[in-house]
Amino acid sequence: MNLTNASQKRQALINSYAESSDKQRKLYRRTLITVIFSQIFGGAGLAAGVTVGALLAQDMLGTDKFTGIPAALFTLGSAAAALLVGRFSQRFGRRMGLGLGFIAGGVGAIGVVVAALMNSITLLLVSLLVYGSGTATNLQARYAGTDLASSKQRATAASMAMVFTTIGA
Repeated sequence: MNLTNASQKRQALINSYAESSDKQRKLYRRTLITVIFSQIFGGAGLAAGVTVGALLAQDMLGTDKFTGIPAALFTLGSAAAALLVGRFSQRFGRRMGLGLGFIAGGVGAIGVVVAALMNSITLLLVSLLVYGSGTATNLQARYAGTDLASSKQRATAASMAMVFTTIGA
């Protein structure tokens, strides 16, 4: 299949959604359910991550003098990822941007586990920096549910995403 043909098929699919309120409603519902599940699991994993990182650093270093460093690196990673995920989403679409951000967060989480097993403070700190991308992505994903909502549904969609983040945490 050539690029022009694929582009035409994609445009036809987009037009079919633009012309059908039933398809839009189903897509909105499916997207909101996906956002809710991502918020539940994201909230659970990310709430524990910063705390565990600080406790691991304290254990590895044998002192609590530097336990703020993991939280600072996590926050720095989150800030950098917010910019990168946002730019990537603008260029390649929200699904790709959020997917990449969640994958990076997952890689960071795996790094934290490996750092704990290896008792490596360096790997822990680097992993927490990468793990922070999961937070930025989780925050940005909340608004994916509002994109397809009607003006009357937007507040409800955003509220549902935040409530389910809390349930996950």
